[in-house]
Amino acid sequence: MDALEKINAILKYFGDNAGLTDLGLKDNKVSLSFDDALIINIKCQIEQQLLIFEAQISQNETLDDPILRSLLAFNHHWDEHKLFFGLNLESQCLCLYQHCCILTIDFNKFENLLAEIVSHAERWAELLNIEDDPISFNETDSPFNISGIRV
Repeated sequence: MDALEKINAILKYFGDNAGLTDLGLKDNKVSLSFDDALIINIKCQIEQQLLIFEAQISQNETLDDPILRSLLAFNHHWDEHKLFFGLNLESQCLCLYQHCCILTIDFNKFENLLAEIVSHAERWAELLNIEDDPISFNETDSPFNISGIRV
């Protein structure tokens, strides 16, 4: 099974379990919307054998230089968190990124990575006071509770 077939099989299985029929890559990418508040773009880079998760946190104009410097300082701890911030120049958004090797991914790892980036993105958006109506986090909430998904 080649890389695209593998990722599409994982996405189809995930979509079937989440009530999303025919979920798969289109032009090597797919976007998921969580509760109409958070967009996660999943991009497949075949040449590098990478699956990249991109969580859109905020539009650039809501950020000032001190905040951007602090977020870039967070990137210095990449090894600890396996997440990093970047600016998507096409969408003009501050994004949180995570990636994994396509060769080692399976459904469980995909689901864990997706839940992790959703959880971190929601918390960073709340921390940065970017959302109009911040999400409340209950200690009993599971990081794998990802209902409200839309393609």
